[in-house]
Amino acid sequence: MRLKKIPDALEQLRQSNFLIENFPLQIDANWIVEIGMGKGDMLVELARLNPDKKFLGIEKFDSAAVKAIKKAKKYNLTNFFIICSDVKDILEKISGTTDLIWLTFSDPWPKKRHLKRRLTYKDFLVIYKNLLSKEGILKLKTDNDGFFEYSLESLTEFGAQILYKTTNLHADAKNEDNIFTDYEIKWSQKDKNINYLEAKF
Repeated sequence: MRLKKIPDALEQLRQSNFLIENFPLQIDANWIVEIGMGKGDMLVELARLNPDKKFLGIEKFDSAAVKAIKKAKKYNLTNFFIICSDVKDILEKISGTTDLIWLTFSDPWPKKRHLKRRLTYKDFLVIYKNLLSKEGILKLKTDNDGFFEYSLESLTEFGAQILYKTTNLHADAKNEDNIFTDYEIKWSQKDKNINYLEAKF
């Protein structure tokens, strides 16, 4: 579904306490980062459940990010933040490292000519490796089987260690701590399997 443009989305973000525009942002192991946060379903819920941690969503489209702040306001969150940026530019805006990066239902860009746009393409993996601490982990969740297979191959070719993988998260022990996004619920109701992996660089 195409994202509907919200004309004053950036202004709404700037009027909130969630948007970060002063760079570089210093992060550490207390921060959890989601790349391509979208509407923020998962990250907002993680922030609500873990008030002792800080959560940073990277989202290119302000019309998606503004939906996340509405959810964050509902819970009066003080540990949830957003950077509106293309991930390609994020190393210029963040200093330090995190122990955890999430990729949640990323656009699969299925056409071969769009391969370099996939968030597990090697150029993006370089960015994640630089953002993660030595013991840091990349977690990926997707409904797209083709994107999952591509991601496994790309990570392996890059030299990353696949710590865990499953093609049916909801039937897996890892599902105990899983936070369902609206998108994930929709596909689950249609009995679509959800793929999940954990990798270390």
